[in-house]
Amino acid sequence: MKKTSFLILFSFLLIQSSFGQVSSTPPLPTGWERIYIKNVGSFDLPPTMEVQKGKYKEFVDEIKKIKGFDASQLTAQQKGLNEFGKEGFEKYARVMVETTFGSPGDFEKFNFNLAEITQADIAELNTIYKQQIQQSFLGTGLKLIEWYPLKVEKVNGVSCIHISYKRQLQDKPFVLVHIYYFHNNDRMHNLTLSYRLSEADYWKADFATILKSFRITNIR
Repeated sequence: MKKTSFLILFSFLLIQSSFGQVSSTPPLPTGWERIYIKNVGSFDLPPTMEVQKGKYKEFVDEIKKIKGFDASQLTAQQKGLNEFGKEGFEKYARVMVETTFGSPGDFEKFNFNLAEITQADIAELNTIYKQQIQQSFLGTGLKLIEWYPLKVEKVNGVSCIHISYKRQLQDKPFVLVHIYYFHNNDRMHNLTLSYRLSEADYWKADFATILKSFRITNIR
């Protein structure tokens, strides 16, 4: 796959043809909110979640600055966490959308041709992403518990690279993580979905709806 080394470097330093999204935006479920992201697109959020803002966002962003990481472009979390309410700490779930910027041609075109990706490409990407995730965990208390094979697939009619794994922070409950990388010529949009495996019955169906709702409207 062309520019493999470059895209991997870009995606971890900050941790599609061109006619727009293939499938239309689905109807908004009752009680849900459509979240619009400037210069990216949108996704739908259930009433059990909220966009990270206020005092909690300031706290998280400050921690990220101290650790040397850039703050996420947009993060959604379980309801109640913004106000540090007790109910906000009873569960764990995150939806994150981040954009990596480059120059025209640095990334694949929006909705790139999956037929051009060979099994050798997939194997190489799988190894690199796994190693980079393991390296990013060093010194953080995070452990990679299980790695699932990388996929190059269509999500809502658009090509993407999909990685997934199970992680653990110290002795806390296991968290399932899915990351989808959508290429867009001079930038790459990352959609990360994660929740505790012990709470899968609570989150799984809603997270499937969130993924189906994700749309990129700013086609480069």
